[in-house]
Amino acid sequence: MASRRGKKVGVWLSVLAVLVPLAVQGIGVYWAWRMLGMTPLFWGLAALLLAAAITVIAAAIVRIREINGGEEDDLSQY
Repeated sequence: MASRRGKKVGVWLSVLAVLVPLAVQGIGVYWAWRMLGMTPLFWGLAALLLAAAITVIAAAIVRIREINGGEEDDLSQY
């Protein structure tokens, strides 16, 4: 069984694995902003990327709290 620290590192590595591609897409959104200006398309893309990033970080925080609380993984209960 992995230690709590190891589980936390896994959670944060997963977050990085999601946020790095989102950041790269954010560069694409910035490029679109430079080319297209402040269009509804720009705001839609920016809002979508921001919502995805916030959701991933919120899920990671919830998982870290579960790990700190000593809750078992859902799959280990079956």
